[in-house]
Amino acid sequence: MIQTSGLVVALLCLSVLLGGCQAGLKGRILGGDEAGPTDTPYAASLRVDNAHVCGASIVSATKLVTTAHCLYRDGKLIEPSRLTCRVGSTNQYAGGKVVYVESVTVHPDFYQLQNNVAVITLTSALAFTDRIMAVELASSDDDLPAQGSLISVAGWGRTVEGSNSYKIRELTLTVAEEAVCLDAYSAHDKTSFCLAHELKQGTCHGDGGSGAVYNNKLIGLTNFVVGACGSRYPDVFVRVSSFYEWLQPLIA
Repeated sequence: MIQTSGLVVALLCLSVLLGGCQAGLKGRILGGDEAGPTDTPYAASLRVDNAHVCGASIVSATKLVTTAHCLYRDGKLIEPSRLTCRVGSTNQYAGGKVVYVESVTVHPDFYQLQNNVAVITLTSALAFTDRIMAVELASSDDDLPAQGSLISVAGWGRTVEGSNSYKIRELTLTVAEEAVCLDAYSAHDKTSFCLAHELKQGTCHGDGGSGAVYNNKLIGLTNFVVGACGSRYPDVFVRVSSFYEWLQPLIA
């Protein structure tokens, strides 16, 4: 579901989930089912030049959270004037509302896939409906769900057929063991966590920045996969609670 524009860590064979290991950003979740019209009202399609590149999560009427790598091409921050978000629709191509971006704020310590979090500010406030709603951030007081807990992830990333999904798909993944996460990602620490999946399931190109939700809280952002999408390795996520103190003042 997520692949980045030029920020792939080749040593670890990391596939950052934008639309490939270059600037082309397309995708879909491997497996899962199409989400209903009100199942993921916090989910937004982040677009560059009106083409879907990543997912984002609505966290207030004017703010969305995504992964920082989604906002770069060829190592440069994309101009906000080229960015839009489609909200209120399960279809990345139609419906809902396309809203414009005023500015983006990237974590000051973002480097490659570390501290991979950013806030998008819209030019005007969203009107909340049953299809457009904010999701609560997991705070620094929220523990990571226990190993084996079921976590909902949704996005417009690549499917097993290799085609691009026009409807958002939702998949349930499980919190992986710490040892398994470290085996997949040696730089794993308190700012990340891993979600396990069956073979040929999980996040893929185009899912980057999409939210992982547990008990109606945003606990993670889709960061990258190790090896090919749907490999035996768990998918790696940004741990939102680790960045709560930085995020909260920006979205208040």
